[in-house]
Amino acid sequence: MTCATFCLAANVTALLVVLAKLSVRDSWAEIARLVASPEPPTCQAPALEEWARPGVRVYVYDATSLRLVAREVFGNATWWGVYEAWAQAPSTFPMAASDPESPGAFIHAELSRALRARSQEVEVVGSPEDATLVVWNVWDVALCVASGHQALGWELSKGRLAQSCDAHAALLAWLQRTPLWRRHHGRDHVLYVDSPYSWESYRAYQPEWKRLQGARGDAHPQEIRGVTRNATMIGIEDRRAVDHRGTSAFVAVPYFAKISKYQAPAQRSRSHLVGVAASRVMNNWSACELCSKMRYGPTDLRVRMFDDLKTGCAAGECEAYDLTELIGDFQRNNMSFYSSAGVNLDDVVHNAVFCPIPRGDSGCTKRFFAAILGGCIPVVVSDALVLPFASAVDYRRAMLRIPEAQFMSPDFSLLAFLRAQTPDQIAAMQQNLECIRGSISYQPRCPPSAGLRACPESSHAGPGAIDFLVDSLVRLAHTPRESFGVTAAELYGSDTAVANVAEDMDKTQKDSDDLADWRALRAKVFIYDHTNFPADAIR
Repeated sequence: MTCATFCLAANVTALLVVLAKLSVRDSWAEIARLVASPEPPTCQAPALEEWARPGVRVYVYDATSLRLVAREVFGNATWWGVYEAWAQAPSTFPMAASDPESPGAFIHAELSRALRARSQEVEVVGSPEDATLVVWNVWDVALCVASGHQALGWELSKGRLAQSCDAHAALLAWLQRTPLWRRHHGRDHVLYVDSPYSWESYRAYQPEWKRLQGARGDAHPQEIRGVTRNATMIGIEDRRAVDHRGTSAFVAVPYFAKISKYQAPAQRSRSHLVGVAASRVMNNWSACELCSKMRYGPTDLRVRMFDDLKTGCAAGECEAYDLTELIGDFQRNNMSFYSSAGVNLDDVVHNAVFCPIPRGDSGCTKRFFAAILGGCIPVVVSDALVLPFASAVDYRRAMLRIPEAQFMSPDFSLLAFLRAQTPDQIAAMQQNLECIRGSISYQPRCPPSAGLRACPESSHAGPGAIDFLVDSLVRLAHTPRESFGVTAAELYGSDTAVANVAEDMDKTQKDSDDLADWRALRAKVFIYDHTNFPADAIR
């Protein structure tokens, strides 16, 4: 890329930001002045310093430290060496997905390193008896596959098992017999479990035909629930009803979304107002015990959303794919099938200003985090969506949230609500997306001891999801009653979705001489103009 091309691209992006801030009466001389020296987004640093108090001693169980335990539990099973090799070099795991939804593999690979890098707050000790926090860093998928467990194709594509296997259950049974576990009933033990409800009850909530299709064997409820009802778990979502959680704690983390696939500047050229690729019809059984107690089902919400888009979108204003029509129910988990049906999920988030995030089979979804990375403003229509690290990450200024009851109201229109967002509001949310995306991103971090020259990106990359996770564990050790799985409904409380029209827009519209100029600027600031869209852009 030549310098001239680069400078032009940079100045066009800056101009769009400036236009969002200026009224039509501002002079073009002032616009030119600001574009000549574009300002980067001003992001407030997360207040992690308040979390990271010293005094936490951590012991880590991993493939190496469990070698003797494995010999005790499994005898001279040769497969343990296979698992240990995969655990030490995760990239060698032959069944790893390139873009899984589970961050389990990443957390397994990076958590121990991240803990050791925080030597001011965390001391990694050599014995569990000396620890205030015991981390069970076992990579469930790799362990189970190494032991001979037959994982299903959709499980491998998502990077997680619906339920753990016999080998992991046997190790967890050993763990629960240790004196330290019994002393504190496991509350000071931490392990990664994507969904505790699935681990506990997957076979119980599946319809009979599906249980027969994927019959596995005993789910080891005693060993599993002994852990999931007592320990501290890291995962993407706790779908259990509150009265089925025992004394356990839960630290929510983001879904994994591949940065190189989804990340794009928020203030880039976007050809659509709304972009969504989702199934209209969801499973007729619930994978979320908590969600099953809610007033509306996920199919209700999605039918309402697609009907609104189908009847209300102007020609080309929306890029909407109903996957139920395009690929059917049986291919929903087959991500490789999407492209053959003409659906590119990363293009959807890259090309739209707003991305609706309706509730699905559970309260959370990967599309929320893909939208943040892709610079598409999330429009959350899920009261149960969990917002990881919510007390330190400013989600409210980077997204819109519509309560499910309001969304289902006959007089509510999703499109009218989105069209009413002003250029200033859109520019502000896009800027804040840039500010929070690091906190939900999974990327390896250089340890501070390596120095800035060895890690040139570490000085400006900011804290990532693994850093927020470590700080959450440290904070949890000091404040064990704090919640680390806040939902959208809990964060927003009784707030409803209101389109606030900016005062400067009202003033400008009163000035008849400038009205045409304002409309022209508004179209540019939105970075889309539906009159120029192809007529077949809504699908």
